[in-house]
Amino acid sequence: MSDFTFAFITPSYAPDFQRCKLLHWSIKQFVCFPVKHYIVVDQQDLIQFQELADAHTIILTKQQILPSWIQQIPLRTNKNIWLNLKGYQSGHWILRGWLIQQLIKLAAAQYVTEDVLVFIDSDVAFINPFDVNMLVDGDRVRLFRVEHSTNLDDAVSQKWKDTAKRLLKLPSNNNYYDFYINQLITWKRENLIKLYTLLGQGFGKGWLEVIASANHLSEYVLYGIFASYVLGEKSGHYDDHLQKICHCYWGTVPLAEPELQQFIQEAQSSGHRAVMISAKSSIELTIEQFQALLPSKIALSKLEYPN
Repeated sequence: MSDFTFAFITPSYAPDFQRCKLLHWSIKQFVCFPVKHYIVVDQQDLIQFQELADAHTIILTKQQILPSWIQQIPLRTNKNIWLNLKGYQSGHWILRGWLIQQLIKLAAAQYVTEDVLVFIDSDVAFINPFDVNMLVDGDRVRLFRVEHSTNLDDAVSQKWKDTAKRLLKLPSNNNYYDFYINQLITWKRENLIKLYTLLGQGFGKGWLEVIASANHLSEYVLYGIFASYVLGEKSGHYDDHLQKICHCYWGTVPLAEPELQQFIQEAQSSGHRAVMISAKSSIELTIEQFQALLPSKIALSKLEYPN
């Protein structure tokens, strides 16, 4: 067992509450020993998510984390529009919800003290016993990286890489064909602090102000390229994309119950620790429904997890 401490981090919001509730249950059911779980939501969703709070689950709001110069615009039709009050310098006044989600992840070192940050989306649920020490090898932490991958090597991913190169001041002629996007992504907190310092020194202003002016951003690509090409051997990571951790369903068509059961059983039998059923599939399961899809010996087992 490593000496690292671990934190699960899940940005969420009201439409994903049932999925997040299932994730919360599955962590209690299958994670082998207590790990702090930070769930970050909009202020208006706080009361609803407080139902999940306990000794190991902390509910935070985006408003608690973000500085006062980033303000949510109170629109009834769309609450995912934010105002960047420092945007007069860059012309980026409006921040979309997708960027706010990424800022929340990148700001994690400011509200989490644990060594290893494990990002888990609301549409993930554990199905097999999971030990966070699977994510470390000695004194190194797993970094999901497919080297020289052509996955998502399209115009959008190229813009993500171009943004990372610009922010990190790396040679523009290097394409960095690696792929860093997956489920259960792990970062090191100390590396994130180093990233803050690099961005602040490189642009002469706070790191968050730098990121908030980015037109195209992938937090996982930015951190991944920083770890691989700036820190290199000093990152304290090892590259991995073969470990079977999360089996994913990315489809937009809902699965019938027999199909869902087959999907989960395939994930379990192949050694995956969790499943991801995309919210875009419109599949929303209660804990009872999900538990019924698991083999009885798994569904009825309860790992020792102190309250």
